[in-house]
Amino acid sequence: MSVGKIRPVALAICLSLFALAGQSAHGAEPGLFAGKRIMMYSTTNPGGGFDIYNRLVARHIGHHIPGAPAIAASNMTGAGGLQFANFLYNQAERDGTQMGLLPAYILLEQLYGNDKALFDPRRFIWVGNMNQEVDHCSVWHTTGITKPEDFFTREVILGASGAGAGSFTLPMVMNAVMGTKFKVILGFSSQSERGLAMERGEIQGQCGTYLSSIKATNMQQVNAGQLRLIWQMGSALHPDFPNLPAAIDYAKTDRARNILKMFFATMAIGRATALPPDVPADRVAVLRAAYDATMRDPAFLAEADKQKMEIRSMTADDMAPALRDLLGHPPEIYAEAAAILQNAATRAKEQDKAKP
Repeated sequence: MSVGKIRPVALAICLSLFALAGQSAHGAEPGLFAGKRIMMYSTTNPGGGFDIYNRLVARHIGHHIPGAPAIAASNMTGAGGLQFANFLYNQAERDGTQMGLLPAYILLEQLYGNDKALFDPRRFIWVGNMNQEVDHCSVWHTTGITKPEDFFTREVILGASGAGAGSFTLPMVMNAVMGTKFKVILGFSSQSERGLAMERGEIQGQCGTYLSSIKATNMQQVNAGQLRLIWQMGSALHPDFPNLPAAIDYAKTDRARNILKMFFATMAIGRATALPPDVPADRVAVLRAAYDATMRDPAFLAEADKQKMEIRSMTADDMAPALRDLLGHPPEIYAEAAAILQNAATRAKEQDKAKP
């Protein structure tokens, strides 16, 4: 079954649809998954961020599911995650044997009016979230940029991979609603490539890289004063960077804050696993209990630490505030956000055409 374009509903209805997220594992039958195979999908190619997280949890969650089902990790790429979201909503089995890491930003596509988003984002059932991500903007030390106020008083040249990436959309959104003066150059396909471009002076900085990635690969440059972290972007401050200013504190209007909250919530739900709608409550409860146990499993945490993978997990109940920030706004907020992104995409196409 597929659905057509669905109008956003009021926050009260949104909250009622989250009711299943609060169901307890108490009373769930053991052995519901005995002899079964559970497929866990990610939306990136093998080796991508979502794939690495998905395979990590897949290697450990089976130990915590009664009946010891087989667990298989797989990839379903396409349209930046939209293909998997449509599959999960419309075609996946409703018995708990098919789930996957669903990028939160994909949920917004239906609210933006994308007629290719064949789902109601409020009906997915969440199992849990492996990490609450926080984004940031940083610059190279030779730029003379030292504080957030500099983003509003001078042009800052950033690098980004493409028009659909956070490294492009986040600066464009902040320009539109906050008045920053970011100029974004496309074609820098990875964080490491942007880092080298900063060192060479081709760009001045970057926005749209998770602080967890900075922790894993760039802290030597940060501690040496070469890479300057200017502000962070998320639903809450990252606990390892408590003194790094929050971008949202520089928003001057409720309109700007609401739009930023919506985008930043996609990071709070950074590595979350979803089920399709209508999975029976007893099966949901078993999977949530197993997921939560996995997040506390010493073997799981040791492997994550060895791979320098940040784990700041959330239960399905814990995710409710971030889901409200993501899905609980009035229609005009989504319409404005969609217009900002459309204008940004148009500018990106013009930039591509202008290349020699």
